[in-house]
Amino acid sequence: MNYLNLFIHPVQFFKQLMSREKISLLVSVIILIVIGILSGLIAGNAVSTMDMGIAEDQMSMVKWITIGTGVFSGIIGLGIAVVVKAGIFNFVLNKMGGTGKFKTAVYVVGLSYFPKIIQSILSLIFQKPIDLTKAYEFDWVAFLGGIFSIFNIWQIIIVIIGLSVVYGVSYKKTAIPVIGLELLAAGLSLGTSLLTASSMAGISTTGIK
Repeated sequence: MNYLNLFIHPVQFFKQLMSREKISLLVSVIILIVIGILSGLIAGNAVSTMDMGIAEDQMSMVKWITIGTGVFSGIIGLGIAVVVKAGIFNFVLNKMGGTGKFKTAVYVVGLSYFPKIIQSILSLIFQKPIDLTKAYEFDWVAFLGGIFSIFNIWQIIIVIIGLSVVYGVSYKKTAIPVIGLELLAAGLSLGTSLLTASSMAGISTTGIK
């Protein structure tokens, strides 16, 4: 497989995928592992910027524990997300008359995460210190920026193109479950974030009293 076509000619890339008798999930797994590692490093750096009032050696231990936990949870979480998404897409698109298989859906969805590698690297390089005094404030700009970021849109486009080609379903029909699931995930994320911010604000207020 010429993975350069995934950047410059994704339609051709996925058409070539259909001509293969066997599909290996190795590349998709590697992408998820790399993102998990980067997520752990981002979490570790975030902790190191906090003023937690503890000794330097203890802070170092907390940082490495955070990195390890972040890597493990990141990889497991991404793996579950890919499998769940692929299962939903496989079910819906087959109901729409598609002819794809679950393993192929897992491959396409996993592969679509590669823009997140670029996003994670940039986040790691340009990471900002965390201000604990503002931890309870919900950042609408950051939330909307995450949803409408070029990397997220890029990922969605790859999923739509890939699933459309391998399932033999139109882009319009493929976009229905893909974008629908993204909107549902965004809604759940918004609700969780607002609830967390509200709880943090309550704790902060109680602490002040």
